[in-house]
Amino acid sequence: MKFRTLLLTSAALLVTPAIIAADKTIRFELRVPIAVDCTHAGVELVGEHTSQSCPLLQTKQTVDGKTNIFQHFFTIDNSYRGRGIALMVWPDASPCSTSEVFVLPITYNQKAMDWSKWHRPDFTENFKNARNNFMEGVTSPDRSTNVPPNTFELRYKIEDSN
Repeated sequence: MKFRTLLLTSAALLVTPAIIAADKTIRFELRVPIAVDCTHAGVELVGEHTSQSCPLLQTKQTVDGKTNIFQHFFTIDNSYRGRGIALMVWPDASPCSTSEVFVLPITYNQKAMDWSKWHRPDFTENFKNARNNFMEGVTSPDRSTNVPPNTFELRYKIEDSN
């Protein structure tokens, strides 16, 4: 009887974190002046151990005056445990292009929240190295906090996944 109770208690403890840390959805919008060519642009959600990406042309796009707005979402699950989460955008996919990096003040078990304010990238970095540098916690010598004027702006919200 004691063994059975111990076994059931152990099983409950293993399942509890999965129930508490349910997946979340980060829904985001990126806006950029229409003058910026986004034909080869992409977006990526990066954590310490994982990432998800897609071309911007596969996201929902709307035009607001002289601004393109791209809307999309990614799932944040427990593979995003670690030192942080960032959203990276690159206007051009060539190896010499620059990623615009938004370091997000969220965690994998973030509570649901409404839309954030629009904000500019925290820094830019060489496209070829940005993902791995963020995953490994490395500050690259080509990282710059002097963000040019025609960059993307980001706003996002966190929702409970169904």
